[in-house]
Amino acid sequence: MREIEPHRIGDWRFRPASGELRRATEVRRLEPRAAKALELLCAARGEVVTHEQLIQEVWSGRALSENSVAVVIGQLRRALGDDARDPKLIETIPKRGYRLVETQPPVSDRPARHRWAALVVLLVLIAAGVAGTFRSVTPRPGIAMSDIVNQTGDRSYDPLARATTELMLAELSHRGFDVERGGKEALSITGKLVMWNGEPFLGLSATDEAGVVRWSAMTKGTAEAAPAGLRDKLDEFQRTVEP
Repeated sequence: MREIEPHRIGDWRFRPASGELRRATEVRRLEPRAAKALELLCAARGEVVTHEQLIQEVWSGRALSENSVAVVIGQLRRALGDDARDPKLIETIPKRGYRLVETQPPVSDRPARHRWAALVVLLVLIAAGVAGTFRSVTPRPGIAMSDIVNQTGDRSYDPLARATTELMLAELSHRGFDVERGGKEALSITGKLVMWNGEPFLGLSATDEAGVVRWSAMTKGTAEAAPAGLRDKLDEFQRTVEP
């Protein structure tokens, strides 16, 4: 049987059968739900894929947390290197769903003369000493993100804890941090959901390799969605840990 031609998404080629994204020698394997969602977006050829279609096809119509679709789309954007605030590949259509954005051909398919022109410009800049004026960028610290722990005593908050973990992983990645689930990095972020005065709150902290707490925060949540102040708290985190 002849293999189905892969879909092209920007510089990536997506193979639905294996759930793989390929770009030159780089290979990224998607989780099954993310791969199925991307297959639906590709099949729509730029048309909107609604939340209802995604729930029906990816989750077989089962009831799920309101954040579940957003989490899977966030995983796709992270794998593709796309940014929800300035999408180049996956566009959010408010109150409807998502669609693939028409993109330029991959770099490997562009005329070779464009690549040579870029190389010549770079060589001229170096020869003129302009390259020496560029600011050096200090790498941001690596982050090990632990799963948010539900300490409310109410198991109904388990989906919220999981969704908040995924949203934080996606948001930190979009901000340029090298972040992974678990492991050992320069900074370790932990979080927990707790009940305070009968309402859920999210507590977060970042600890360095010496065990020193570099940042901590608390923000109010709801039973239905991730805390509205989460991004503001991550702004504080970024200002605290960046050089």
